[in-house]
Amino acid sequence: MDLAMKETVQYIKGEISTLHKIKEIAHKNFTREVCGFLGYDHNKNKYVIQVERNVAEDPSKFFMINPLNYLLFKEDYEMVAVFHSHISGDEKESEFDIKMADNCCQAFLIYSLNTKKINIYTPKIIEGNVNKLERIKAVK
Repeated sequence: MDLAMKETVQYIKGEISTLHKIKEIAHKNFTREVCGFLGYDHNKNKYVIQVERNVAEDPSKFFMINPLNYLLFKEDYEMVAVFHSHISGDEKESEFDIKMADNCCQAFLIYSLNTKKINIYTPKIIEGNVNKLERIKAVK
């Protein structure tokens, strides 16, 4: 198996359409947490969504992304956030979400299938594009 298995990249114009696409992806996969990256491609002037395979031992309760894919995405695009869904409970970040977001210095965009709401957890130290993140927050 290729450790750097890249998933399909989708280019989307506009913040509202980007959030709609993340919700759509989550609803198609309601038995396990979906996860991936939200970035920005300045050459195309569009947001980038890359869905990743959830490699967690229990993907119905947690998510884990291959770290190599994370590094490759950051190499190709400007990172805005790591996204994932919660299939039970609400959109509030878990202790695990906080720890992981703080460790990788990236915002976590969390979508709840139950409440149909988005929460964005932003760590104190962030490497992602804060301006794009604020635009996403404004329309959520």
